[in-house]
Amino acid sequence: MKRNFYFFRHGQTNENAAGAIEATGIDAYLTKEGVQQAEELASFLKNKNIDIIYSSPLQRAIKTAEIVIKYHPDIPIITENDLIETAFGFWYNENPDAQSRINNNFNRIKSCLDKIIAESLNKDIAISSHGGVTRALCYAAGLKVGNIKNCQCFHFILNDDSWQFIESFESSIVVKNKSDIPQE
Repeated sequence: MKRNFYFFRHGQTNENAAGAIEATGIDAYLTKEGVQQAEELASFLKNKNIDIIYSSPLQRAIKTAEIVIKYHPDIPIITENDLIETAFGFWYNENPDAQSRINNNFNRIKSCLDKIIAESLNKDIAISSHGGVTRALCYAAGLKVGNIKNCQCFHFILNDDSWQFIESFESSIVVKNKSDIPQE
């Protein structure tokens, strides 16, 4: 069966703008610009078939998903704890301890994606999460990406066991997040 997947990061938050790198325990909220980014993402996705949205349980991801479903009012948002952000640091790291942590986080997120694929009867699925999680989801689908911008979306098709990258979307509202600047 051919299935569409849309992986996207939440809109800008006050924590992103301030430079927070690890915001797992913080329930950050979308800024005005973050809401506008989510509105643009919703517009991009409005003509796409989406049956369900899975989301990180953190408010910023849920709020982004809620904005997206304004064009898909009858679809549910299901929260998944395994989609919660964890600080990945640099995704590809030479430090063995850091790489071990990155690998553990990737395996958790990949397992969540595998569970969604196996258990969901829905054909077209969106996942609202965080930069590191979206990066991991793309990697699991065979696309190696660097930093993920706020509300950046990646569209894939899964045909049986084969992933195909289709397109990506970036909001025209570009913000400079201090959390996106590599720390030395």
